[in-house]
Amino acid sequence: MVNAQTDEIDANNFSENPNKVSKEVSAQVKTTAKPTMQKWQVDVLNLPEGYDWVLLKNGELFKGEVVSMYQNSIEFDSDEVGLINLDFDDIDQLRGTQIMSIRFDNDEVVEGKIYIHEGIITFLDKPELQFPQDTVLAVARSKESGESLWDGSASFGVNYRSGNTEKFDYSGQIKLRRLTSTSRVLINTASNYSEVKDAETDENVRTVKNTRVTASYDWFYSRKVFFRVPGFSYYTDEFKNIKHQVGLGVAAGYVIYDEAHLNWDFHVGPSVLYTEYEQVEVDQDDTQSSPVIEVGTRYNYDLTKDIEFFLEYTVKFVNEESGSQLHHLEGGFDIELISDFDLNLKSIIDRVEKPIPDTEGIYPEKDDVLFIVSIKYSF
Repeated sequence: MVNAQTDEIDANNFSENPNKVSKEVSAQVKTTAKPTMQKWQVDVLNLPEGYDWVLLKNGELFKGEVVSMYQNSIEFDSDEVGLINLDFDDIDQLRGTQIMSIRFDNDEVVEGKIYIHEGIITFLDKPELQFPQDTVLAVARSKESGESLWDGSASFGVNYRSGNTEKFDYSGQIKLRRLTSTSRVLINTASNYSEVKDAETDENVRTVKNTRVTASYDWFYSRKVFFRVPGFSYYTDEFKNIKHQVGLGVAAGYVIYDEAHLNWDFHVGPSVLYTEYEQVEVDQDDTQSSPVIEVGTRYNYDLTKDIEFFLEYTVKFVNEESGSQLHHLEGGFDIELISDFDLNLKSIIDRVEKPIPDTEGIYPEKDDVLFIVSIKYSF
């Protein structure tokens, strides 16, 4: 990143000759005599090939790769500051060297090396094509670029406590995402495990053991509307008396906000849920199938440039034999440490409105609450 706020970059020069931008800045130079103002010539950058470049209206210049753009927000992987979101309206110029797939309002899709200046989108390899910037629906890497369409993150946390109580916890999560100009694939898997040493038997006793996997394919019909076809979920939690739980369904979604600092969408749709229980009362079936209505939302907000708040919540309305209502909430903060590494602080709340008792007629608790501290790496 280059900060050119001390002086204004000649935008016309950047447009006409993007391989070299120079400027003249004023600097206070201290001497042994008296301070004087001297002017010196600074060669800001010889823009090397092989990178995408973004020049903001405030003069900041970023080197890296355009990952995607939806609505009014561009996701940019900067070599210096990692993955960042930039507001489309804050961009003065953008020059891409990788082949991107651009979808416009009229559903036309054009692929090429994108160039944006003064609200007009052209292509470095197709200069005869021009489009108004506000007609862009989505931008993503093209298969022709040779770059992977996948990105994601991995986080891992460990907690150990000894003394009067010896306790060991670990948590792990992997998130994968595949973006194109018309679709989005999301895959998320998370596991939590905890054990504590029994003071009387001196044996380790498990207190938490669960795994959750979700996957979805979203097709964007318009700027605001998308369809999930399909959505998949898998869950196991022996302390919730759930041996296996599998869901499959479809949904319609709506994007409420999609800005550089704020993303919020929700979805609703039908599905089916199959559950196999660890234990059930005598004469009760240990498997259940239920129709489902699922409602969910995702919310991300940048409190500062280094701190992001996130919240994901889903509720599944099922029959009473499957628990009546199944709630799942994840919320917390990502705090940037260095480059692509974040400190992840997260709370997970799971609630089964009507838990299923085991063979002894004992009902699991309705609510499970976890607080996790982990290190997250984005790739």
